[in-house]
Amino acid sequence: MNNGQSNPYTSTADGSFGPAQTARLDANQVQILFADLQGNLIDNSRTTPPESIIRAAVGLARIANILELPMHHSVAAQAGMDPSVIEPLRPYAIEDNTYHRVTSGALMDAPTQEALSATERPILVVAGFAAEVVVIQTVLDALAEGYTVFYMVDAIGGLSERSELAMFRAMEDAGAISSSVASLAARLAPDFDRAPGTEILKLIQSL
Repeated sequence: MNNGQSNPYTSTADGSFGPAQTARLDANQVQILFADLQGNLIDNSRTTPPESIIRAAVGLARIANILELPMHHSVAAQAGMDPSVIEPLRPYAIEDNTYHRVTSGALMDAPTQEALSATERPILVVAGFAAEVVVIQTVLDALAEGYTVFYMVDAIGGLSERSELAMFRAMEDAGAISSSVASLAARLAPDFDRAPGTEILKLIQSL
Protein backbone atom coordinates (compact mmCIF):
# COMPACT_ATOMS: atom_id res chain seq x y z
CA MET A 1 0.00 0.00 0.00
CA ASN A 2 2.94 2.31 0.55
CA ASN A 3 2.42 4.70 -2.36
CA GLY A 4 3.95 7.78 -0.80
CA GLN A 5 0.57 9.28 0.05
CA SER A 6 -0.60 9.99 3.59
CA ASN A 7 -3.27 7.73 5.03
CA PRO A 8 -6.31 9.79 6.07
CA TYR A 9 -7.49 6.93 8.30
CA THR A 10 -4.42 6.98 10.53
CA SER A 11 -4.71 8.92 13.78
CA THR A 12 -1.93 11.40 14.46
CA ALA A 13 -0.13 12.66 17.54
CA ASP A 14 -1.79 16.07 17.28
CA GLY A 15 -5.21 14.50 17.95
CA SER A 16 -6.54 14.87 14.42
CA PHE A 17 -9.49 12.74 13.33
CA GLY A 18 -8.79 9.02 12.90
CA PRO A 19 -10.30 5.57 13.53
CA ALA A 20 -9.14 5.45 17.14
CA GLN A 21 -11.29 8.50 17.93
CA THR A 22 -14.42 7.65 15.93
CA ALA A 23 -17.43 5.49 16.75
CA ARG A 24 -17.91 4.54 13.10
CA LEU A 25 -15.73 2.90 10.49
CA ASP A 26 -16.36 3.01 6.73
CA ALA A 27 -16.76 -0.61 5.65
CA ASN A 28 -15.59 0.32 2.17
CA GLN A 29 -12.14 1.04 3.62
CA VAL A 30 -11.73 -2.22 5.56
CA GLN A 31 -10.20 -5.62 4.79
CA ILE A 32 -9.49 -8.59 7.06
CA LEU A 33 -6.44 -10.82 7.40
CA PHE A 34 -6.50 -14.16 9.21
CA ALA A 35 -3.00 -15.41 9.98
CA ASP A 36 -2.06 -18.99 10.89
CA LEU A 37 -5.49 -19.98 12.15
CA GLN A 38 -4.67 -23.65 11.72
CA GLY A 39 -5.81 -26.34 14.11
CA ASN A 40 -2.35 -27.69 14.75
CA LEU A 41 -1.26 -24.18 15.78
CA ILE A 42 -4.10 -22.63 17.78
CA ASP A 43 -4.22 -25.72 19.99
CA ASN A 44 -1.01 -24.29 21.48
CA SER A 45 -2.70 -21.12 22.71
CA ARG A 46 -2.08 -20.56 26.41
CA THR A 47 -4.12 -17.35 26.64
CA THR A 48 -7.38 -17.27 24.69
CA PRO A 49 -8.83 -20.81 24.61
CA PRO A 50 -8.80 -22.34 21.10
CA GLU A 51 -12.59 -22.64 21.05
CA SER A 52 -12.90 -18.92 21.85
CA ILE A 53 -10.46 -18.01 19.06
CA ILE A 54 -12.52 -20.12 16.66
CA ARG A 55 -15.80 -18.50 17.73
CA ALA A 56 -14.39 -14.97 17.34
CA ALA A 57 -12.66 -15.73 14.03
CA VAL A 58 -15.78 -17.24 12.51
CA GLY A 59 -17.75 -14.22 13.72
CA LEU A 60 -15.22 -11.98 11.99
CA ALA A 61 -15.57 -13.98 8.76
CA ARG A 62 -19.36 -13.68 8.98
CA ILE A 63 -19.01 -9.91 9.38
CA ALA A 64 -16.87 -9.87 6.24
CA ASN A 65 -19.55 -11.81 4.36
CA ILE A 66 -22.39 -9.57 5.50
CA LEU A 67 -20.55 -6.34 4.75
CA GLU A 68 -18.71 -7.67 1.67
CA LEU A 69 -15.27 -7.00 3.12
CA PRO A 70 -12.29 -8.63 1.40
CA MET A 71 -10.81 -11.35 3.58
CA HIS A 72 -7.45 -13.05 3.27
CA HIS A 73 -6.06 -16.21 4.85
CA SER A 74 -2.28 -16.42 5.28
CA VAL A 75 -1.19 -19.90 6.38
CA ALA A 76 2.11 -21.34 7.56
CA ALA A 77 3.22 -23.93 5.00
CA GLN A 78 6.70 -24.97 6.04
CA ALA A 79 7.76 -28.57 5.43
CA GLY A 80 5.75 -30.89 7.66
CA MET A 81 3.11 -28.24 8.45
CA ASP A 82 -0.57 -28.83 7.66
CA PRO A 83 -1.65 -25.58 5.94
CA SER A 84 -5.38 -26.23 6.36
CA VAL A 85 -7.28 -23.51 8.19
CA ILE A 86 -9.50 -24.51 11.09
CA GLU A 87 -12.56 -26.36 9.83
CA PRO A 88 -15.17 -23.69 10.73
CA LEU A 89 -13.23 -21.14 8.62
CA ARG A 90 -12.92 -23.36 5.56
CA PRO A 91 -16.13 -22.11 3.91
CA TYR A 92 -14.53 -18.66 3.88
CA ALA A 93 -11.04 -19.74 2.76
CA ILE A 94 -11.03 -20.40 -0.96
CA GLU A 95 -8.11 -20.83 -3.33
CA ASP A 96 -8.20 -17.19 -4.43
CA ASN A 97 -7.92 -15.74 -0.91
CA THR A 98 -5.60 -18.25 0.76
CA TYR A 99 -1.84 -17.74 0.62
CA HIS A 100 0.72 -20.35 1.65
CA ARG A 101 3.93 -18.88 3.05
CA VAL A 102 7.14 -19.92 4.77
CA THR A 103 7.92 -16.54 6.36
CA SER A 104 7.21 -15.61 9.98
CA GLY A 105 5.17 -12.52 9.03
CA ALA A 106 2.30 -12.48 6.54
CA LEU A 107 3.41 -9.31 4.76
CA MET A 108 6.88 -10.77 4.23
CA ASP A 109 5.15 -12.99 1.67
CA ALA A 110 4.84 -11.24 -1.71
CA PRO A 111 1.48 -12.78 -2.81
CA THR A 112 -0.12 -11.83 0.51
CA GLN A 113 1.26 -8.30 0.36
CA GLU A 114 0.11 -7.88 -3.25
CA ALA A 115 -3.40 -9.16 -2.46
CA LEU A 116 -3.79 -6.68 0.38
CA SER A 117 -2.51 -3.81 -1.74
CA ALA A 118 -4.79 -4.70 -4.66
CA THR A 119 -7.93 -3.99 -2.60
CA GLU A 120 -6.83 -0.36 -2.10
CA ARG A 121 -8.42 -0.47 1.36
CA PRO A 122 -6.31 1.30 4.00
CA ILE A 123 -7.76 -0.28 7.16
CA LEU A 124 -6.50 -3.78 7.96
CA VAL A 125 -8.05 -5.98 10.63
CA VAL A 126 -5.79 -8.76 11.91
CA ALA A 127 -6.63 -12.01 13.72
CA GLY A 128 -4.34 -14.98 14.23
CA PHE A 129 -1.96 -17.12 16.23
CA ALA A 130 0.50 -16.55 17.76
CA ALA A 131 0.65 -12.99 19.07
CA GLU A 132 4.39 -13.37 19.61
CA VAL A 133 5.16 -14.38 16.00
CA VAL A 134 2.90 -13.88 12.99
CA VAL A 135 0.54 -11.37 14.60
CA ILE A 136 3.09 -8.82 15.80
CA GLN A 137 5.27 -9.16 12.69
CA THR A 138 2.27 -8.74 10.41
CA VAL A 139 0.93 -5.77 12.36
CA LEU A 140 4.28 -3.98 12.44
CA ASP A 141 4.89 -4.58 8.72
CA ALA A 142 1.37 -3.36 7.88
CA LEU A 143 1.88 -0.19 9.90
CA ALA A 144 5.16 0.38 8.08
CA GLU A 145 3.29 0.02 4.78
CA GLY A 146 0.88 2.78 5.82
CA TYR A 147 -2.16 0.75 6.87
CA THR A 148 -4.30 1.60 9.84
CA VAL A 149 -4.32 -1.67 11.78
CA PHE A 150 -6.89 -3.06 14.19
CA TYR A 151 -5.97 -6.26 16.01
CA MET A 152 -8.75 -8.40 17.46
CA VAL A 153 -7.85 -9.36 21.02
CA ASP A 154 -10.51 -12.10 21.16
CA ALA A 155 -9.39 -13.69 17.87
CA ILE A 156 -5.71 -13.85 18.84
CA GLY A 157 -3.93 -16.41 20.99
CA GLY A 158 -0.54 -16.30 22.63
CA LEU A 159 2.12 -18.61 24.00
CA SER A 160 1.87 -17.08 27.48
CA GLU A 161 -0.11 -14.29 29.13
CA ARG A 162 3.05 -12.35 29.90
CA SER A 163 4.44 -12.45 26.37
CA GLU A 164 1.06 -11.80 24.73
CA LEU A 165 0.52 -8.68 26.84
CA ALA A 166 3.99 -7.49 25.87
CA MET A 167 3.10 -7.95 22.19
CA PHE A 168 -0.15 -6.04 22.62
CA ARG A 169 1.72 -3.15 24.24
CA ALA A 170 4.34 -3.16 21.49
CA MET A 171 1.67 -3.08 18.76
CA GLU A 172 -0.20 -0.24 20.43
CA ASP A 173 3.03 1.70 20.96
CA ALA A 174 3.69 1.33 17.22
CA GLY A 175 0.24 2.74 16.38
CA ALA A 176 -2.05 -0.28 16.08
CA ILE A 177 -5.54 -0.17 17.60
CA SER A 178 -6.85 -2.92 19.88
CA SER A 179 -10.44 -4.02 19.47
CA SER A 180 -12.75 -7.02 19.64
CA VAL A 181 -14.96 -8.66 17.06
CA ALA A 182 -18.17 -7.33 18.62
CA SER A 183 -16.80 -3.80 18.96
CA LEU A 184 -15.54 -3.77 15.38
CA ALA A 185 -18.89 -5.04 14.11
CA ALA A 186 -20.77 -2.27 15.90
CA ARG A 187 -18.45 0.39 14.48
CA LEU A 188 -18.86 -0.95 10.95
CA ALA A 189 -22.69 -1.14 11.07
CA PRO A 190 -23.94 0.98 13.98
CA ASP A 191 -27.58 1.33 12.84
CA PHE A 192 -29.18 -1.77 14.35
CA ASP A 193 -32.66 -0.84 13.09
CA ARG A 194 -31.98 -1.58 9.43
CA ALA A 195 -29.81 -3.81 7.26
CA PRO A 196 -26.98 -4.59 7.48
CA GLY A 197 -27.03 -3.46 11.11
CA THR A 198 -29.90 -5.81 11.97
CA GLU A 199 -27.83 -8.80 10.82
CA ILE A 200 -24.77 -7.48 12.61
CA LEU A 201 -26.70 -7.15 15.87
CA LYS A 202 -27.80 -10.79 15.65
CA LEU A 203 -24.19 -11.79 15.01
CA ILE A 204 -22.96 -9.79 18.03
CA GLN A 205 -25.56 -11.48 20.22
CA SER A 206 -24.34 -14.90 19.04
CA LEU A 207 -20.70 -14.34 19.93
